Amino acid sequence: MSFTIGENCDIILVHENVNDGDPYGFIIGPDPSKQGPSFSVQRSLDSEDEIVIHLFATVLLSDNLKNPDGSEHEESRQEMYDMIVLYLAELESMSVDTWIGTFLGLGQFGHTATELHMVQGTYISLKFANLTKYHPPVDSETFYNSIWQDTPPAVDALTWESSVWR
Repeated sequence: MSFTIGENCDIILVHENVNDGDPYGFIIGPDPSKQGPSFSVQRSLDSEDEIVIHLFATVLLSDNLKNPDGSEHEESRQEMYDMIVLYLAELESMSVDTWIGTFLGLGQFGHTATELHMVQGTYISLKFANLTKYHPPVDSETFYNSIWQDTPPAVDALTWESSVWR
């Protein structure tokens, strides 16, 4: 399945060891008719004046969810829960795609998730931190043209010869 922010998800997680490296999207906003599904980023400086960020988002897991575009969400509550547990088992090298770009090099440090399970749904508050040197989010199109390409890569894919790496 393909995920597109604003259509069938609000946020996308990517890790090479989960879902065969394919992106997986989650819903943040429980009601697509309301504006405001959001995530937050806290920035601080460590003792060496390096930028540290923490990215927070709360995903909603439920049967019969509505996508941001108003269509029915395809995955069940259990399917989404099983997938988020796999992502939370990975400690580093996570990419989180948002509507402002893709945050790279995120991982888990300290408290990483809080689960609130109710009869009709589950809210999972996620927390990721940059475990490598912080870089602002990269353009999502550039990111998705740069990862885990088929062999041979798609015609428009970025390759070692055509990419600029930080």
